[in-house]
This record gives sequence, structure tokens and C-alpha cells, in this order.
Amino acid sequence: MLFLAFAIGKEIVRREDVQSEVTRLEQQTDSLKKQNIELAQILKEMTSENFQEKEARKKLDVQKTGETVILLPQDSDDGSRTLVVQNSSVSAVTLQEQSNPEKWWAFFFDLPNS
Repeated sequence: MLFLAFAIGKEIVRREDVQSEVTRLEQQTDSLKKQNIELAQILKEMTSENFQEKEARKKLDVQKTGETVILLPQDSDDGSRTLVVQNSSVSAVTLQEQSNPEKWWAFFFDLPNS
């Protein structure tokens, strides 16, 4: 009788351990499914044409044909500001800082170079 009670007790403990392991594995499976869905969404975003175009522009300095890129750097150490305009033919124009009246004169009266 003592042996039978011991065997039954041991089996009950083993079943509880197995059940807790099953529960833990089910939670881990759910977590991995959620992670898989998130990774699939990230992969979908990264393979989109829009994302690839943004990354090419940002990391490789690529631009579309005929597109003009304007770079506005920060103030330089000597206090002057520069505006660098770069287009698809990779030419750069630097405009030095002008006084306010000179800027207005250029805005209203200078003709663009065509």
C-alpha cells in the first residue's frame, strides 16, 4: 500500500512538471509566432521599392536622373554660411553670404542664368 501511494504521488508530481513544461513551451511558441509576424512586416517594408529608394539616397547618395539635390550645410567655423547646390551632373555651386540688401537686390533684379 505504501509503495502504491508513493508511485501515485510520484506520477502526480511528474504530470504537473510535464504540464508546466507544456505551458511554458506554448507561451514560447506564441512569442515566436509574434516575433515571426513582426519580422515578416519588417522584411516586407525593407523589400519595398520606397524603402530601397530612401536607403539608396541616404547611404549611397544616389539620385534620379534629372533630379536636383540641394545640400544646406551648417554654418562654418568662420561664421559664413554657404549653400551648395548639386545636380545630376555633379556640379556644385557655392553662394557666399551676402548682406540683407544685397539678397533683396538679387532676389528682385538679378536675372537667372538660363
